[in-house]
Amino acid sequence: MNLKLVFRIYGVITLINAAGIIFATQSFFEMAGMTVTADMINVGQGFGIALLALAILSWRTPDIAGDAAASYGQLFGFISSINVLHIAYLIMTEQASGPPAYGNIVLMAVFAGLFFMYSKKS
Repeated sequence: MNLKLVFRIYGVITLINAAGIIFATQSFFEMAGMTVTADMINVGQGFGIALLALAILSWRTPDIAGDAAASYGQLFGFISSINVLHIAYLIMTEQASGPPAYGNIVLMAVFAGLFFMYSKKS
């Protein structure tokens, strides 16, 4: 495994999350134990578009970053770490639960570690 592959896998996983929240917004939130409103669906779909943008950035970063790929890897590691902290807060305060919350906290923790580890090797 190398940093380019970590970026690509992160991009695919983020794309799957984006598709889920854009096209199955209500189900996505309900699986996380949240009460869904019409406003929440609108905000969720907007969040899904942001995730889609992050997926595209992640996929393209290894091709366009050149010698700065390791720096971008550290940045994505930091972003993943922030996600871990946010999801942990939501779980601890019982604002989120279920497969999306637990699955995403594990994935983000793994990606944070991988980005930091492979950024040092690059």
